[in-house]
This record gives sequence, C-alpha cells and structure tokens, in this order.
Amino acid sequence: MKNWLKILKFTLKQAFKGKKYILSTVIVGIVLLIVTAVTNFFVSGAFDNESKTSNLKSAYIVNNTDLSLDTEGFINKNQDNYSGLSISIIDGKSAEDAAADPAALGENEAFSLVLEITEDEDDCDLTAYIPEVSTVSGDEAYDFAKDFSETVKNAKIKSTGLSEDKLNMAIGDIDITQLKAEEADEQEEFSLISYLAPTVVMFILYILVLLYGQAIGQVVSMEKTSKLMEYILTLSGPEGLIFGKVTAVFLEAVIQIAVWTACCFCGFTLSNGLIAGIRGGSDKNIITEFINALPEGSFSYSFATIMIWTVVALLVAFLFYCFYSALFASFAATADDVSQTNAISLMTMMFGFLFSFYVPMFTDNSKIGLMIIRIIPVTSAFALPADIIRAKIGIVELIVYLVILIIFTVLLGILTGRVYKNRLFKKGTKGIWAEITAAITGKASVKTQEPEEADSIHIDSALTIEKYVNQDKARKAYTVTSFALVAFMLASNVIGSGFFGSILANIVAGRTHTDLLSLYENTTFTAVLNIIAMYLIAFPVYVLVMKFTNDSCSKVKGPFTKGQYLRAICMCFPVMYVLSILSNTLASWLSGGESDNALVDLITSNNILAVIMIAVLAPIFEELIFRKFMIDRLRRYGEFTAIMFSSVAFGLFHCNIYQLFYAFVLGLILAYVYTRSGNVILTIIMHMIVNSSSAVLYPLSPVFYQYFYSTMVVLGVIAAVYTFFIKKDVKLKSAKYDVLAKELSPIAFRNCGVLIFDGLCLLLMVYNFLYPLLYD
Repeated sequence: MKNWLKILKFTLKQAFKGKKYILSTVIVGIVLLIVTAVTNFFVSGAFDNESKTSNLKSAYIVNNTDLSLDTEGFINKNQDNYSGLSISIIDGKSAEDAAADPAALGENEAFSLVLEITEDEDDCDLTAYIPEVSTVSGDEAYDFAKDFSETVKNAKIKSTGLSEDKLNMAIGDIDITQLKAEEADEQEEFSLISYLAPTVVMFILYILVLLYGQAIGQVVSMEKTSKLMEYILTLSGPEGLIFGKVTAVFLEAVIQIAVWTACCFCGFTLSNGLIAGIRGGSDKNIITEFINALPEGSFSYSFATIMIWTVVALLVAFLFYCFYSALFASFAATADDVSQTNAISLMTMMFGFLFSFYVPMFTDNSKIGLMIIRIIPVTSAFALPADIIRAKIGIVELIVYLVILIIFTVLLGILTGRVYKNRLFKKGTKGIWAEITAAITGKASVKTQEPEEADSIHIDSALTIEKYVNQDKARKAYTVTSFALVAFMLASNVIGSGFFGSILANIVAGRTHTDLLSLYENTTFTAVLNIIAMYLIAFPVYVLVMKFTNDSCSKVKGPFTKGQYLRAICMCFPVMYVLSILSNTLASWLSGGESDNALVDLITSNNILAVIMIAVLAPIFEELIFRKFMIDRLRRYGEFTAIMFSSVAFGLFHCNIYQLFYAFVLGLILAYVYTRSGNVILTIIMHMIVNSSSAVLYPLSPVFYQYFYSTMVVLGVIAAVYTFFIKKDVKLKSAKYDVLAKELSPIAFRNCGVLIFDGLCLLLMVYNFLYPLLYD
C-alpha cells in the first residue's frame, strides 16, 4: 500500500476543484440550516399560540387566608409559560388598593397583576386585578389565576396536617401500568428512541452510501480506462490505489457532513435567538427533547459523550461500507455496471440491517446474539451506533468492537485491491461471488486471458455480438426491476408499517387511550397504515429505483378488440373460483383445519376505508407497478418472459397463501391484456371489477353476489373455451431486442434481486400463515 497518501491527496484536490462538490455542499448546508431552524421553532412551541410565554412579569398576591403558598414551586413548574416571573406577597393592603398604587407594583408595573385569595366555609375564591398601566390582558390574567389555583389546592391539602410522603402521594400524578404476571420479572424500560435507534442508524448509513457509493464506483472504475493506470499501479499497487481513492471519497463526505453539521448548529443558534425574542426564551428545543428521550443507563447521561461516540461509530461504519461499495464497484467497467454493482451492495447492506435488527428480538437480547451481530462487520456497522443511543453497551466494550470493525475494514480494503487487480481487463459483472471467494482463498476462479481476448469472453460460438448486447441489457433491466420490488417490500414493511407504523400507533394509542394490540386489530387503523406504507411511501421508492434501468418505455397499442377484452374479464372469475378452492384446501391441510383467511374478515368488515383500499387503490397502484412500469421496460426482450415475470411477482407480492395461485393466473390475464393493448386503464378497470365484486357486492347483498359470481364463472368457462379452442386468438409477437426464452428465463428468474424478492415474500407468507395459528 505504498504511496496511497499521494493518491488520496490528488483525488481530494480534484474534488475540491470541481464546482459540483462546492455547490452541493453550499446548497444542502443552506437547506439544513433552514430545516433545523424551522424544526426548532416547532419543537419549542414558538408557533403555538396556546403555549406562548405570557407578558406577565410580576404577580402580587394578597392572601386573606391562613394557607402557606409555595410560590417558588409554582415559578419552577411554570417557567415555560411565565418566563422571568416574580411573585410577591402583599400584606396590609387590599388587592384593589394595591392595583391602584404604582409604588406597590414596582418597576414592572406595565407587566403586573394583583391576585386576591379569599376563603369561605366551602372553598377558596381567586380574584385578579389588572392595574390600569398594565399591558396584561384579561385572558392572561384568567390563565394565571387558573394555573395558580393548583398551588392553592395543594396548600389546602397541606393544611390538613398530612406527612410529606402522604402529601406527595395526594398531589402526585397517577401512573397506570399493565403488565402480565409472567412478564413481571423480564420487563425492560421502553422508549421510542430505543425502538427507533436501529432504523435511524440504518437510514443515515443508507443515505450516506446512496449519496457517495456512486462516487466511489466512478473513481474506482474510471481508473481501468485511464491512460495513467499502469503508472498508478506501479506507483502504489492495487491495494494502495483502492485505499487512496476510497479514503479520499470518505474524507470528502466527512468534510461535507462537518459543514452541514455546522449549518445545523447555526440554524439551531439563530432559531434560539429568535425564539427568545418572540416568547422570552424557552427551555424546550430539539436537543433537550432528544436528551429527555434517551433511556437511562450506561453513559447516556452525558449528551456530549453520547454524541461523540455515536459520531465515531457512524464514521467507522460508513468507512467500512465505503470499502464494501468499492469491492463491488471493482467489477464495473462501464457506467451501467457501476449502477448495477451499487444496487447489489445496497441490497446486501439492507440484509445486514435486517439481521442487526431482528437477531436481538428473536434471541431475547441474549449475550451471544448481541456479541455475534457486534462482531460480524456487515451487522456491527448498524448495531454499534444504535446500541450507544439505546444505552445497551459500555464504553470499553464499544472500543473493543470498534477496533474489530476497523480491522475488518482494512482487510476488506486489501481484498478489494486483489479483486480490482484480477478484474482489470474483464467486462461485465458476471461471477462476482466466485471471484470474491477466489480472492480470499488465493485460488484462480477463471482462466487468465489476454486483454485482446477480453471482448469475447462471454460470447458463445453461436452467439452474435448483437445478441450478447441484448442479453446484457436484459440482465440489467430484470436485475434492477427485481431490486425495485425488493425496495418496495422493504419500504412498505420496514419503513412504512414498521418505522412509521410504530410512531403512528403510539400517537393514536396515547390520544385514544387504546392498547397497541387492540389498535392493530382495528380495521380502520390497519387500512390507513397500509395505504400510507404501500402507496405513499413504498410506491415512490419503487418508481425511483426503476429509473436505474435507463431504458425507454416500450409498449404496443395493438388490435385488441372489445370482444377479447370482455372475454378476458369473464375468464378472471372461474380462475378465482377454482384456485381459491385449491388455496383454501391447501391451507386447511397445512394447518389441520385451523387456518383463517384474514382477507375475508377485511372484506366483511363493512369498513369504507377497507373497501376503498381493495376496490380502488389496490387496482390502480398494482397495475402501475406490475403492468405499466414493469412490462414497459421488459417486453422489448421477449413478451412471454415479461408476462411470466410480471405474473409470478404479482402472485408472490400478496404474501398470502390464499391469494398466491389465483393472483398468479390473474396476473397472466392482466399482463397479456396490457401487452396487447398497451392501455393500463383497461387493466385497472378489469382489476377493479374483480376486486369490487367481493369487496362491494358481497357486503351489500350476499345472495345477489352468489348469483352474480355463479353467472360470471359460467360465462368465464365459455369465454375460455371459445378463446383457446375456437377463436385461438391468443398470440405473442417478437420484440425489438428479442432474446430466446431459454436464454432469457435464467436472466429473469435467477438474478440476485429476484431471489431476494422471492425470499422476502415467502418469509412474509409463512409469517402471515403461522402467526394467527400460534398466537390466537
């Protein structure tokens, strides 16, 4: 790794000379400054009219009772609403006389009032007098009297002669805790920060790798075509080249983050100054609220300490994933390859997060489970920063695990250098895992070839250059599409239902005084959560990832007649009828007759939001996902494979054994209609008809639904016989960049993205099937 520092300095100079780097740093910094300031305003309550600090500065109490009033306690408890307030007791004067005597009011007479306290046999009366020169409003005087009445009430309780312990019990708040007897010994303190910490760390790391991973890929891959490559390799060697380039990008990121952090601090400071001018100061801000949310224990009591160590852990984790991205980028030779390898590294990174998140849950926070995820680098990068925030790790343990992660990072850099050297004269990304294994073991995975032979490495004897290019394009399109589906599933289940769902559930449960279990069983809440998670969060993520295909849309508006369309609609119903019986029989057999289709409960709930979701929103968004966006980008490589891929994905997407089979066949019908017509409105209408028949007709009139469904099944059978045996008008056309089905099928159904998607869907399917059986 000689001379890697020279490469680092050179790369940094090149970055600092670029206008793009400076411009992005400044623009993002300004945006963060504004966002931090506005957020601090909202947190402090400066925009909340009900919580603004009162103009009252001096309150004078005329106490015509024998009660002992705790005025200091009132000031300390209400300092947010009465900043700088002083309370004085006036003796020997009536309240009315004191309010009319400027000498008795002192220098704050323009911000003062007089409160008179009297009592009779039953209760105490509080009367507020506002001096003529005072700017205190009647509402402010009333609010002060109302707030001070609590102090008078406590003084009355104290006058009964109760001991201090009994007094505190009498005036203290009542806390209600519900705990099962068998869980009493295992109860742990819960806090929202403790639950959300892993997700927050994941989000930060994911954004950092997303922003800088592409830059790492470019600086690593561009050297392969550089005229100075041989000189650089001679100067530093492959390991030195990787260390210099990757560390330079890491430092670029650290400098930008430091500037952005300074902008956030400036926004925080400026907003605090403005808040002080508006409401005379506030003890509430984004830092104090964060500190209050931290769990007790470990070294969480010092905000400076926890922030320093969290930042250190995040930086080490980010450095590890920088080299991780470089490892995959070392396989790239073109811009298209960089996008593909970056997507693979992001998805494997996602699996590291899932393991770090779920292993402690499934192992009940066992020491062995925590030790494993803190040692394995792809999981420790997420676990360590989260454990600091959650106060689950001591400082000595943290240092040990950070040293282990740094060692893995150095080893990863050396491994990346070896892989980079082996890939200098090779194109494409085939055989990534095999060559990584070969680089670790030192064994050659492929026969070394001369540079002039590299252009023909993947071309079979019977395969032309054009076909090879089409296969390469198809591989990229199917891989990116698969990863878009993975991103959709993770965004909807982890970010939507998990992260956002937990926040929403806690807020709603707190406001409605409902336990979380009952809330998740509420149909309205479930429908709202699904709509937000799938259509407002996951769908935009899917569309964003699909843009990485870099393919223009390809569709055909062919001669698709009204008769063909009506026949297609009718054929959907016998498919649903027959395959629903198959699914129910299989589920009953697997569960011993104890299975329960939750979809039936949702349909029969008579909930308007559930009906809208099933009959309107699901058809629209699912047709856009599985027909419009997907088939437009895949059909150019072969209509048959595109239709099959869309249908299999559509069936698995439902993550439900009751819908798996008929959703697949319905997907075939819908995909064929869209492929032939090129009109997504037609498939949306078909989908709405199918879903509405059960979601709308059945709840309104079960008897009419049975007649309608039976009629449509008969018509569907007739339509199928006419279509396939008489008319025989189901035909596929050759595509522009057609790839043989036997060559395209492995590309479509065996790429790493589709395997990940299949695994996620099957896991969720098993979970959805077993959970009601185990916990009902």
